[in-house]
Amino acid sequence: MTDATPQVRERAASPVRVLLAEDDGEMRDLLTRVLRDEGYDVIEARDGTEALARLEEGAFDLVLSDVRMPGADGMDVLRRAMARSLHQPVILMTAFGTIEFAVQAMREGAYHYIAKPFNIDDLVEIAAAAAARVREWQEARGASAGGAEPFFPIVFRSEQMGSLLEMARQVAASTGTVLVSGASGTGTELLARVIHDLSPRHERPFVPVDVNAIPETLIESELFGHRRGSFTGAIADKQGLIELAEGGTLFLDEVGDLSPAVQGKLLRFLQERRFRRVGEVDERVLNVRLISATNKDLRALVAGGKFREDLFYRLSVIPLVVPDLRDRREDIAPLVYHFIRKHNAEYHVDGVRPDALDALVGYSWPGNVRQLENVVERAVILRKAGLIQLRDLPEEVLTEKGRQPAGAVSLEEMESRYIQQLMRECKGNQSQVARILGINRRTLYRKLRKPDRPSDE
Repeated sequence: MTDATPQVRERAASPVRVLLAEDDGEMRDLLTRVLRDEGYDVIEARDGTEALARLEEGAFDLVLSDVRMPGADGMDVLRRAMARSLHQPVILMTAFGTIEFAVQAMREGAYHYIAKPFNIDDLVEIAAAAAARVREWQEARGASAGGAEPFFPIVFRSEQMGSLLEMARQVAASTGTVLVSGASGTGTELLARVIHDLSPRHERPFVPVDVNAIPETLIESELFGHRRGSFTGAIADKQGLIELAEGGTLFLDEVGDLSPAVQGKLLRFLQERRFRRVGEVDERVLNVRLISATNKDLRALVAGGKFREDLFYRLSVIPLVVPDLRDRREDIAPLVYHFIRKHNAEYHVDGVRPDALDALVGYSWPGNVRQLENVVERAVILRKAGLIQLRDLPEEVLTEKGRQPAGAVSLEEMESRYIQQLMRECKGNQSQVARILGINRRTLYRKLRKPDRPSDE
């Protein structure tokens, strides 16, 4: 980003702080020397137990951990790191890896997995990619690494959400209207807040309005304000919510439920940036950016005569779509850890058991992220300490009803996504990908050629 603040530029110039957990002394010394030569600030841990202690003592930009170590293992390190900061990439190394283990590690939030023995240049390249990702987060939010809060308030690992947030970053500087479409619970308001926070308007108000929460007879008055005596009960002049957003952003949630009269008034404001309070003659001029959201198909409402076509086009200069949680399952594990941290203030829950996480990943989440948060909060309250277990989850999550068919996502799809991610990062170099996975090229070729699995050759 060329317009980074001085604080961001100063932070970007500082070395990336790496926690290296490796019980093999020779390997630890080699990796420390190589990483320091590359400009990293390396803090060593001789085993998993020491790594856990280091994580409690300070903040790190990146964690590089062996898997099999005395005391706590690499998966324990991964879970603790995830519980402390979701934007702290964790790279796991092991000589005993399998595809199944790689998939499990990625599911639980690992940034990458590399099988021993590996080419040191491969590891350096993976670490550099992870460090670059950290820098992007820091520059995007102007925050220092390892902080208690994520740089984006939206927690994600999927490509879909990454692309969506990149689009949000790009449109933040503009003044164009944004229409965010997404099912209930996907986080449409959160995305609107991200756009506002990244925009030049971030120091001005962000005013959210839930159209469905306001009676239809009052929505015009609430939005645009009114003059005293303009209707029964109007005992004083009142500013509308749109005026409260002066210089900032007005967020209209469920915009598809606006009445025809309010639709017309909103259209005029978008066209001319002028409006009248209810009962007034004089027009007022405002500088407000409008972001709206809907869980309805506005095009269908237009076709049915229930929504103005001209308003639809005015609202959707920049259309964004938030995918359902079931369509981005890579985000579930990071979200689970995020919600554990959020609701763990009074408890001592350290994470979630693999079988419980499998159940959470396999569920279809009709209520999306909002439902997931409710389930995790409930589990934290029930568990109080240790790891969340299957018995802490509600019945609908544990039953096959509402879940993906066994094996359809849990292994094959996750494996496919992981292999394709490696193919992209290794620029199609199958030998390098096979080495990272700990398999031969013939096995990799067979996996790439499975039906419905595209190759990145």
